[in-house]
Amino acid sequence: KHHHYFIRSRLYVWSRAQWLCAFIFLSVAFICYNSRWANNDPVNHKFQKSASISDQLKTISNLRLANIMSPASITSTSAGNSTIITNSSSSSGFDNKKPRFEGPKVEDMSEEQARIRNGILKSRPGTGLSGPFGPWLAVPEIAGPAQSLGRACRYGTSLSFRESELIILLTGARTKSDTEFEIHTGEALKAGLTLELIQAIPRDDDFSLTAVRNSLGPLLQNKSEREFAIALFATELLTTNNVSDETYYTTKEKVGGKDSVLVEITSIVGYYTFVAYTLNVFRILPPQV
Repeated sequence: KHHHYFIRSRLYVWSRAQWLCAFIFLSVAFICYNSRWANNDPVNHKFQKSASISDQLKTISNLRLANIMSPASITSTSAGNSTIITNSSSSSGFDNKKPRFEGPKVEDMSEEQARIRNGILKSRPGTGLSGPFGPWLAVPEIAGPAQSLGRACRYGTSLSFRESELIILLTGARTKSDTEFEIHTGEALKAGLTLELIQAIPRDDDFSLTAVRNSLGPLLQNKSEREFAIALFATELLTTNNVSDETYYTTKEKVGGKDSVLVEITSIVGYYTFVAYTLNVFRILPPQV
């Protein structure tokens, strides 16, 4: 009896130990499985991508990403657990944070100016009169057509938003308009451009056809020959005020043989150069600067 009782007791003790080990093993396996699922689940990836873009936009707003894209001009200092990044060669005029002219006061506007202003506010509920619209309102004959042209260039072309934003960022970089570049960095991220690609765009005096080809080529050439051709077309136009026959016909082939697409690219470059010049001359700052 005693012998059998001892054996049953030992089996009971060992059984509990085995169950405990099994429970620990299954718990670890479950955690590992969930972790792997989270990293591979497409829905979760979509959520992470959305959160990532939100975080990037916050970073852009807080650190003024438009001023820190050029690696040669980055200075990094630690403050507690944070890293503060600044640009020592910014050409934006952000050091003087007072705009030269933001447009006429509402109480001083003519009926035509007030009409155009109300139209802009209605069509741009999120951004209002930010950017160049304030100064343009000083001359309603310019503000009205400029608003219409901007709407056509932004929303009325056959180009994707990703392609349009790439052209706009190149224009902002070439014209040394940190405000234009910063505002459209956020729009470009929403349109699907990666932060890596945006950071690769040469800025200010480093901007050239060769620099753009070398920096964007590895990121675009093998993924989207169309986008790369569009980028080179816009860059050559920005740097030489024209494009060669080779660039013209190569780009035309990449965009489906349509001259109309080249009209659209040229129009976006021209319009956003106009925008950039306005922002630069009147020292219009990005929102919340």
